[in-house]
Amino acid sequence: MRRTAAASLLLLGLAAGPAGAGLFPDNAFSDDARGLAGAQFLKAPPSARFAALAGAGLTLGCPDAFFLNPAGAAGLSGRAVSASYEALLEGSSRTGLVLSNAAASGVFSAGLLYRGSDAGPRLDGAGTAFGSAITAYDAAAGAGWARRFGLTDFGFGVKYVRSALDSERGATAAVDAGFVFRGSGGQATDLALALRNFGPPLKLGSGKAPLPSELAGGLRWRYSPEFNVFAEGRLPSDHAPYLVFAGEWLLPVSAGTGFALRGGLNFRNFGDHGFMGAFAGGFGLRFGGLSLDYAFVPYGELGSTHRMTAGWAWGAPRRAAPRAVPRRRLSGAVAVAPFEAAGGVTAAEAAVVRNLVESELAKTGRFRVVERSRLDFILAEKKLAYAGLSGEAAAAELARLSSAKLAVFGAVSRDARGYTVTARLVDAATGEVQLSDSVSVAEDYLFRDAARRLAAALSGD
Repeated sequence: MRRTAAASLLLLGLAAGPAGAGLFPDNAFSDDARGLAGAQFLKAPPSARFAALAGAGLTLGCPDAFFLNPAGAAGLSGRAVSASYEALLEGSSRTGLVLSNAAASGVFSAGLLYRGSDAGPRLDGAGTAFGSAITAYDAAAGAGWARRFGLTDFGFGVKYVRSALDSERGATAAVDAGFVFRGSGGQATDLALALRNFGPPLKLGSGKAPLPSELAGGLRWRYSPEFNVFAEGRLPSDHAPYLVFAGEWLLPVSAGTGFALRGGLNFRNFGDHGFMGAFAGGFGLRFGGLSLDYAFVPYGELGSTHRMTAGWAWGAPRRAAPRAVPRRRLSGAVAVAPFEAAGGVTAAEAAVVRNLVESELAKTGRFRVVERSRLDFILAEKKLAYAGLSGEAAAAELARLSSAKLAVFGAVSRDARGYTVTARLVDAATGEVQLSDSVSVAEDYLFRDAARRLAAALSGD
C-alpha cells in the first residue's frame, strides 16, 4: 500500500512539474486552455499535402515531415528541397522551407518557418492612426536527424523560435521527436507516434506563454498501392483531444508522373464551425523529381485559406545498368520468387511488387503462375530459406521444387528520384537468365504500372 501511495505521489509530482514550470497552460489538455498557448504558428505544418489531409500524415515519408513527425524523413535518399506558401486569414501569410540530405549515418534536415501578419496601424486615444504601422512576425529555424532501423523509423529535431510584436521581442527553443513503425504485407498498416513543440515558454514583453506542445499518434492503412487511409488522434496542451480522418488516392499517369486527390476531416474545430470548419481537400502533381501540391482549408464563416507547396528531389546515385539479355518469347508454368528489398525499400514494399508482378504475368496469357498456396511451393520456399541460395540459383531451385519450367526473381531499390524495379526470368533446367528488364517509377503508387511493363518485357512482347 505504501509503495502504491509513493508511486502515486511521484506521478503527481511529475505531472505538476511541467505545469509549474510553465511548460503547459492552466487546465492543459482541455478546452479551458484554448488561447493560452503562444507561438500558434507552430501548430499546423506548412505543407499543402498535410493540409489537404486535414492535418493527418504522421506516417508519411517526405521532406515536409520535418514540421510534423521528424521520423518521416528516415526513408529519404539523395537530396530534396520543399518550399511552401500559405495565404492565411486577416492578411497573414506563412512561408516554410525544408532541405534534406541523406548520408550513411541518416537523413539530416534543416527547416525555416516564417509567419508575417498585418498588425494594423498605431492609434492614439481618439482612434486616429499615426506613425508607422505596427510590425509583427513569428519565425522558427531548426535542424533534425532521422534514421531507419529495420521496420522502425526514428527522428528528432530542435528549433529556435522567435516572435516580435512592435518593439517587444521574445525567443525560446523546442524539440520534436517521433517514431514510425512500418507494417509488412500487402495491405500493411503503419503506426506513428510524435511529440511536437515541447520546450520552455515564450516570453514576450512582461508576459510569457507556453508553447503549443502536442502528443500525436495514428495509423496509415495502405489499402492498395494507390489508396491510403489515415486515422490519427491528437492531444494538444491547449485544446481537448480530437481525431483526424483522411484519405489519399494516387492516380498514375505514366512511369514518371502521377496525380493525387486528398481529403480529410479534422474535428478540432467541428464544434465551432461545423462541417466546413472540419473539412479540407486538395490535390498533388508529380513530374519525376518535381512535386506540386495544393490545399483548400475552409474555416466556416471566418473564411478560407489556400496553401501551395513545391518540392524538388535530386542528387540520386547512379544506377547500374541492368544486364542486357536478348529477348525471347517464353511461356509455361512460372514460379515467382520473393523480390529483394534493396536500399531504402521495406520488405512490405518488395512483397507488394512481387504480388503485382505475379498478377500481371498471369494476365499476359503466356504464363501459368504457380499458386503460392500449394504445399510444394510453401515447402520449397522454406527449403531455400535454410539453404541460403540467392539470385538465379534460388529462383531456378524454387521452380524445380514446385514443378515449374520458369522462375522470376527481382529486386526493388529506392533513391531520391523514386523506385527501380528489376526482374529476371530464369530457366529452371539450366539456371540461366533468359530475359531481364528494369523499370523506374517515381512513387510506390506506380508499382502496378511498373509490374505491367515488366510482365510485358518478360513475356517477350
